[in-house]
Amino acid sequence: MSPRSLAPLGSLAVLLTLGATPSPARAEVGVAGFAPGHQQQLVGLDDFTYDSDWFPMNAPLQLRLVVHAGNSVAIDMPGEGRYDWDAGTIEYAGDAAAGRLGVDIGFTLDAMVRFDVLGLQWQSDIIGPYDYAVISEGSFTPYLLPGNPERPLVINDKTDPVTLVSVPVTPDIIVAAGNLDIDIYVIVDAALEGTAIESVTADPEIQLVTTIAEGVAVPLAAGPGPTPDPLHVDGTLICNLQTAPTVVFKPTLVMTILGQDFEVADIEIPVAIPPFNDQIRFDPLAMEFPRPAPVGDSEGDSHGYSSSDSDSPTTSDTAGATADPGSSSGDAASGAGEAGGAQPGEDDGCGCDVRRPDAHAGLLLLALLGLTRRRR
Repeated sequence: MSPRSLAPLGSLAVLLTLGATPSPARAEVGVAGFAPGHQQQLVGLDDFTYDSDWFPMNAPLQLRLVVHAGNSVAIDMPGEGRYDWDAGTIEYAGDAAAGRLGVDIGFTLDAMVRFDVLGLQWQSDIIGPYDYAVISEGSFTPYLLPGNPERPLVINDKTDPVTLVSVPVTPDIIVAAGNLDIDIYVIVDAALEGTAIESVTADPEIQLVTTIAEGVAVPLAAGPGPTPDPLHVDGTLICNLQTAPTVVFKPTLVMTILGQDFEVADIEIPVAIPPFNDQIRFDPLAMEFPRPAPVGDSEGDSHGYSSSDSDSPTTSDTAGATADPGSSSGDAASGAGEAGGAQPGEDDGCGCDVRRPDAHAGLLLLALLGLTRRRR
């Protein structure tokens, strides 16, 4: 193909560019924050008491522990709701790694000591109380619905042993003395998973739709016309939560009584706080999705010209309008010819305004015809 034969292709590209002015993009998806949070005391300190009774049984030296324990949870699931105005659907997306489950375990401990050696008996008053608390946490991407690879969030946590109690045991008799140490550690088992998000609207009519999978859009009609604006949606997250904390006590009691050594050691006492396994409904959260502003989409706008352009006079109209008012239309046409205009029988191009759509079509047709002739 010669360089000359490429000319129509260049002209065609220019013409295609002239006729392809894009329209402004329309914002069709509304976004509103959706960050459910929940705090709940599962078991209060006054609700659970553990009493070990005296141990070891029938031993000359014995120990007794009384525990009041409780736990609470804190759940945070930040993210957003997204309403697609074009499709009439709503979906939810959690913020990556921003979810939090915290399990807070606390307790108070009282201890008592007694002995019966060679007829010498003694029992202490309560030693304590001693307070302790531990928080175990896990992070994840909300909302832990089916399809979320992090579902369910599972916490299997075991704290390092720490010494909670280290006190001397000094009866009011000089023939006995000793020391009490109590080490503890905490085991936390918990699991959290989302089951559904309910979306409710009251306007234009009462609707309830349920999202049961991560990243899935569900239909929610906004209604025709300018109302409601904004669209009001109440979102409610529903989850299943399981917790089973255990506090483990490891006491060591050593005493010398009437010259004899006694010991209570190498005993672990697990205290299981009542487990929780139930559904949690978060408080509803209100969301607003403003209706997108309408964007002009008339044919003139979509082709890159206005209606006023289509009514503007063509070149030939302008020539006629500027002719001598005293001359006839024939004279005006003759004057146009003498001034270098097209004569009958000559090719005068397309004789149209390039701002009209039919002008684009004519120029494209001529370019294609020229390309065909040159290829032959």
